[in-house]
Amino acid sequence: MYDLSVCLAAIRKRNWVRLYNSIVASVGNYSFELVFCGPHGELPEELRELDNVSCIVDFGSPTRAQQISMKNATGRYIAWTADDGWFSPGGLERCIKMLDEDPEEKSCIVTQYIEGGTDGLGADNPDLRGLKMYQINTHESARSPFYPDEYIIFNSVVIPTQYFKELGGFDCRFEVCAMAFVDFGARAQLDGIKTKLIGNIFECTQFPGPTGDHAPIHYGQLENDQPLYSQIWNSPSCLERIRIDYDNWKQAAEIWTRRFA
Repeated sequence: MYDLSVCLAAIRKRNWVRLYNSIVASVGNYSFELVFCGPHGELPEELRELDNVSCIVDFGSPTRAQQISMKNATGRYIAWTADDGWFSPGGLERCIKMLDEDPEEKSCIVTQYIEGGTDGLGADNPDLRGLKMYQINTHESARSPFYPDEYIIFNSVVIPTQYFKELGGFDCRFEVCAMAFVDFGARAQLDGIKTKLIGNIFECTQFPGPTGDHAPIHYGQLENDQPLYSQIWNSPSCLERIRIDYDNWKQAAEIWTRRFA
């Protein structure tokens, strides 16, 4: 068993070595495994001989791939992230130490992150700083009258693996990870999870928009995920939907046609 499983839906293979090296520098003396899931059948040459790195082939939506990447995780804790970014030195070590010092089944570390710019230059953007960015109700597409304003988004999280799986992980009716992460966090907080929001330990280089590599993500979120989220979280029945079936990924389409036509 590892101390940490870092699992993610991944298509940007050119970034995988940088991500792995950043985890080495971030996790300190703790052990980890890194699990990718997506359309690539082979790891980059630099990672192929490593026992703690694996790649699962799947052509489903990012959320389905994310859920599959986690199903065999062996770490005491599990983390998810984007495949176009990297962790800061010592950041993951800090998270694991905090969880070990306050061991509760229902607890997690939610980390702030920097998004935007080819080298993480979003750090200079005032719109990407501050607590409000991480509060769910700040964002119109994710608001609900059934949770309080202090609930935060679980975009970058370290959480006990067993608890994650007991809650059922992500709802794979959401195509795109962003809304699935918000949904999971809302369910976990309704379940009473103890959360601690800490400073930036992750940077990524996404440029959101309706073009290029991001286009399927943009339209999946706009056309499917946001309406689905609103439907779920504006009905009182959302309060009864805390735990779901982890294997719900099996009901998601095996081929995500927005990307793999």
